[in-house]
Amino acid sequence: MQTQLYFWKPLIERHQEELSIVLDYYNKTKSYFNNIEEESKEYGEKLFREYPGNEDTDTASVAEWAQEESVEMYLTLLTMKSNHLLMTISLLYHTWEQQLIRFTINELSHELSFIKKALEFKDVQTIFRLHGINISDKVSWTKIRELKFLTNTIKHGDGDSADKLRKIRPDFFRRDPVDDSFDTLELHGAVLLNGYTLRVTESDLEAYLSAVISFWDEMPERAYCDVDTLLSRAEK
Repeated sequence: MQTQLYFWKPLIERHQEELSIVLDYYNKTKSYFNNIEEESKEYGEKLFREYPGNEDTDTASVAEWAQEESVEMYLTLLTMKSNHLLMTISLLYHTWEQQLIRFTINELSHELSFIKKALEFKDVQTIFRLHGINISDKVSWTKIRELKFLTNTIKHGDGDSADKLRKIRPDFFRRDPVDDSFDTLELHGAVLLNGYTLRVTESDLEAYLSAVISFWDEMPERAYCDVDTLLSRAEK
């Protein structure tokens, strides 16, 4: 008896549409951050204008305080803008990964019974390999692997994934493209607390979307594995 991975075309197209929606909703919502400079300036002007002073108030000091608050507001909004992009990238990766896990569970459930929640991405890679599909050999994997490292860096900050990401995308960690000794993640620490930590752009998001969509196009129509082989590997 054999298990089968059937990459049914309408299902693949549904997965690809689901991935595209991630970018669609990013584009619909990013306009909230289009005018953060102006918003910050208006915030500072409002503070200065509404300051409860009297004839003894030092207006110069109030103006300086309002300006400082305006800068703080800008940095806050900048961090939110950066996080909006980074969290969308993270969502894109996890959507793709969960698609793979869900697809694998559904396909194997035709012949096998197992604890579905125990399946992880590394298990999916093994199952695919036993069916003759090596995910890491696919053209799209280079970019998806980068996306995986970036997603882990967004979540965990400086660590093993960040070190791997530095090797393939050092530009993510440089404010100065010439001076490679200046590492923004080492300087700022956690990714989501500072808008300057990772130098990721919308074009990176678009490239990652292209990769995860292309991945599904690289799959064969069907792939098979002997059940005994699959079960013996699962027991190890």
